[in-house]
Amino acid sequence: MIPAPLLVVTDRHGAHRPLTDTVRAVLEGGARWIWFRDKDLEPEARRDLVAELLRLVHEAGGCLTIGGNACLAAEIGADGVHLGGSVFSTAAPTVIASEAKQSRNPQRSTGEAGLLRFARNDGGEDNALAALPETVAAARYALKPGALVGLSAHSLADIRSATAAGADYVTFSPIFATASKPGYGPSLGLDALREAAGLGLPIIALGGIGVDEARRCREAGAAGVAVMGGLMRASDPAAETHQLLAALSAPPPTPSS
Repeated sequence: MIPAPLLVVTDRHGAHRPLTDTVRAVLEGGARWIWFRDKDLEPEARRDLVAELLRLVHEAGGCLTIGGNACLAAEIGADGVHLGGSVFSTAAPTVIASEAKQSRNPQRSTGEAGLLRFARNDGGEDNALAALPETVAAARYALKPGALVGLSAHSLADIRSATAAGADYVTFSPIFATASKPGYGPSLGLDALREAAGLGLPIIALGGIGVDEARRCREAGAAGVAVMGGLMRASDPAAETHQLLAALSAPPPTPSS
């Protein structure tokens, strides 16, 4: 079960205003699920920004997912972690416990913090795929109970691996050509999305999503859509969010007789 049909992906470089203002605006527009994806900050600055965003999101009754860093997500009490597509090919997990320190997460009863780090896997893609269930389990260990673990998928094979590993959802991309990542690769299209949606795992369509695309993705069976540039660069993020949510909740068209 995903928390909302719209996943807002942050990009403070693309935003026309401070990121906190943009996030506040999309929350005012009705968004309730934010993926903090900005990774190019110093650790302390990143932690401070994430903590402020978590406060805003929780005040609105929403969920905050952290991109790629289960340790940070656990430290601040975030609602989930989103692991990038590299976990399918180049990363292997190592779970370590803190040295007899109390967990930063007061909801844990182990007295130890579950921490997650990733190291280069020289064994190649087969070893990475074999380790994927451990990767997901390690992330769950680090996070508070009930937190989400999502993965980035770019093929049907990725989705099958994510399902077997126990992920809660995947983003599937790029569905359409995207200005946020030019040259990202050929768009997968709605036919691939329909097939992906039939695999049983909640699929979040990502890549080139606007209001019309959001509606079409839902009609194709997506559990939701993820939007970055369309909201971060919007002149009125609250209004754009409202339109996206309206498109996502619209009833499917009645087949013509």
